[in-house]
Amino acid sequence: MRKFLLPGLAALGACIALVVVFWTQRQLPVPPILYQPAKSPYKHWIAGAGVIEASSQNISVGSPFSEIVTKIHVTEGDRVKQGELLFELDLRFFESQLISAQADLDAAIVNLENQRVQFSFYERLSDKRAVSEQDYEKSLYALLEAEEQVKVAEAKVLEVETNIQRSLIRAPVDAEILQVNVHVGEIAPVVPFVSQQATLILLGAVQPLQIRINIDEEDAWRFQKGSRATAFVRGNSAIHFPLQFLRTEPYMIPKPTFTGGTTEKTDTRVLQVLYNFEKADLPVYVGQLLDIYIEVIP
Repeated sequence: MRKFLLPGLAALGACIALVVVFWTQRQLPVPPILYQPAKSPYKHWIAGAGVIEASSQNISVGSPFSEIVTKIHVTEGDRVKQGELLFELDLRFFESQLISAQADLDAAIVNLENQRVQFSFYERLSDKRAVSEQDYEKSLYALLEAEEQVKVAEAKVLEVETNIQRSLIRAPVDAEILQVNVHVGEIAPVVPFVSQQATLILLGAVQPLQIRINIDEEDAWRFQKGSRATAFVRGNSAIHFPLQFLRTEPYMIPKPTFTGGTTEKTDTRVLQVLYNFEKADLPVYVGQLLDIYIEVIP
């Protein structure tokens, strides 16, 4: 038995190994493709990636002052009219300035009335020789100076009132709120060039929507203004819709959007073309990337 035990175990192990090999090499059934890849509806075409944006373009609302946010009036998805409040900044500093400016204006008005009364004494004299020319001129220019001081004080009050109004951030256009990135109690930052990270509120007009299509420089010469175009939703090519030509931006820029294709190059420049469409019930959103096919004439 000992003589045949080890060879038997070896043969058994070999059989098990063969079964495992054949089992792992068995071809699994290929799952069905639920949605076929998009295909161009045109005989001759060029393709590009398109990003949906608001027809007003995406507007990044910032703050004119670095101040604490005290109240927010909107949330994502709200529709706002031009001039409606979006959020408010802390007004206490400007309100205190307004009290001081108003007090300076009141004092300037009192001084002006006093100078008018003083100068009126000289004006009522029947004989101007009763006073020296120097005193007369001194009173006249004191009156003129008082009038200018009132204008300066009024301008200061207007400046503070303007700053208060600028602290009430309002919608620049009729639009839909796309993002709200600010909260009560935060300090609204002031940046010279607003970036996506510094955007406090992102909004835009969504009726209609527009698509910014990037056409690679190799295909840009084939594009013709007014060409028909069709957009396909990624992940479901059954959802597609025609586009209406809007305009071409005739300045080529470095490619801003990449689709993940292995043939894409980071140093490629693109021609940006704008088309628009009515959203209606289409399940698409601002910022979404779509596959676009544009008809060309050979």
